[in-house]
Amino acid sequence: MQNFKVEFAKLNIEVSCNYEYSKKYCRDYLTDADADFSVSVSEEDIDEEIRTSPYNPKPGYAESICVYREIAKRLPYYNRMVFHGAVVSYNGKGYIFTAPSGTGKTTHITLWKKYIDGVDIVNGDKPILRIENGTAEAFATCYAGKEGFENHGSAVIKGICLIRRGTENKIERVSPGTILSEIMNQLYMPYEAEAVLKTLELLDVLLKAVPVYVLECDISEEAVKTSFEALTGEKYKG
Repeated sequence: MQNFKVEFAKLNIEVSCNYEYSKKYCRDYLTDADADFSVSVSEEDIDEEIRTSPYNPKPGYAESICVYREIAKRLPYYNRMVFHGAVVSYNGKGYIFTAPSGTGKTTHITLWKKYIDGVDIVNGDKPILRIENGTAEAFATCYAGKEGFENHGSAVIKGICLIRRGTENKIERVSPGTILSEIMNQLYMPYEAEAVLKTLELLDVLLKAVPVYVLECDISEEAVKTSFEALTGEKYKG
């Protein structure tokens, strides 16, 4: 049995699992601080992940996925949730690009990093959002997609951008209600009724506090200019 503690989003979490892989995966976030809560993963959980995953993961990797899922189940009780999106920071402000897998959010943040001075990638895939006092802050974790884009930091979110593929580059600020189902599809939704209710409350605060945009784009510098100017309110310099 492997036992260790990690610090994610300013929470200390004790993990009990079966394989060393999870501890190695989380090595940059290990802590000795007292735990705020604990999670554990069983062999049954691992077997189910292997059975249902389209990627045929090995047991250690499958367990690491289960670990983050168990953590995600507990986060709403601490005003936090896992969000499927890529977060960049620029001049101390954070912006989330979200979309179904394979749509191009990783490509878009990579272009931001390429063309805009001062851009850093907080997390490339599954950041933890802390939502308190009407503010949303995104935190890096090691669960950052296959590219491993994460900076061990955080950023206060100032915009959420839903990406859709397009033949021309255009962006529009929208009412959250018009794309609510698409946003909800990017949340980790727990199973317990109380945690579900808490997650929905957090989402409501998030969407009231942060403007939401829909970006249709290709993979050009013009796409970066389009999203940058709308999200930051600044003139793109290239």
